[in-house]
Amino acid sequence: MSIRWRPTFPWGAMAVSAVMASAGCAPGNLLGTSGGWIAGTTTHFIAVGTTPRDYLLHVPHRAPALNGATLPPYPLLVVLHGSSGTADGIRHTTQMDSLSDAYGFLVAYPQGTNGGGLFPTDWNGGACCGAATRDNVDDVGFISALATEISKNLPVDPNRIYIAGFSSGGIMAHHAACRLAPMIAAIAVVSGSLKDDNCVPGKAVGLIAVHGTIDDQVPYDDIALTRPPVPVTGIAAQLPQSVQFWVATDGCDSGTVTFPSPDVALTSFSSCTGAKVVLYTIEGGWHEWPSIDSDAPLSELSASKVIVQYFESQSHQ
Repeated sequence: MSIRWRPTFPWGAMAVSAVMASAGCAPGNLLGTSGGWIAGTTTHFIAVGTTPRDYLLHVPHRAPALNGATLPPYPLLVVLHGSSGTADGIRHTTQMDSLSDAYGFLVAYPQGTNGGGLFPTDWNGGACCGAATRDNVDDVGFISALATEISKNLPVDPNRIYIAGFSSGGIMAHHAACRLAPMIAAIAVVSGSLKDDNCVPGKAVGLIAVHGTIDDQVPYDDIALTRPPVPVTGIAAQLPQSVQFWVATDGCDSGTVTFPSPDVALTSFSSCTGAKVVLYTIEGGWHEWPSIDSDAPLSELSASKVIVQYFESQSHQ
């Protein structure tokens, strides 16, 4: 049975699981050595200004090129945990390593800073969350430095750098898209909202969002701190404000709604001058990363799989 988190704190972005005891602890059951650029999962340490930061990196196993052909560069996916979570916790929750091996992309799991208190690790996603925002932690700089370091050591496609986040990690994904475009091609947000009060991305950024209608930690209809640059109409006007922002920013219209399963509605905007925007609404869904191991109705959707498929579809446009 899946655990339904019900903490009571601002933005309430609990991670699904917590394995590491603190932000500075590296898991001891990973392949490779710290800083290795080899197939498998390794721990890496970098400095952002004077602040030491760490992240996990999974490099997929892939066959060598034949007849002297050059291997294509990797897409890079950065996956962000929720409040009080860990890099290793979201790694196990999302199971992105196996999808990385199947689809051939790099996946990095940054570790949020530990500010102490009841819910220690968090992200500075603008007006949220926790000690990271209070202490003005440079998480935008961390994500940028992480992507730069990986790109210096492995062949990364600069046009296919993506961010996915759960809860406060989703809030951070929005914030990074606001501040790091055009480096970020698209984001995936599970149970998150836009808490940047001055979001002006440098170019169109794609969005896939997944949200349950009874989420009591980051509400489905949560207020976005930056309003859409132009009014939205039709189907878009019925959607969460954070999705409305990207629909307007990416120049989307003519949305359609389909039902891939009884409790899941897919709202898709493929007619966009910028990047594609999609929203999976889970009727009766709560604050958890949906997967086949969840309780119904969250079990009707594999968030990780649809996110990777969305990113794949973006890369072939």
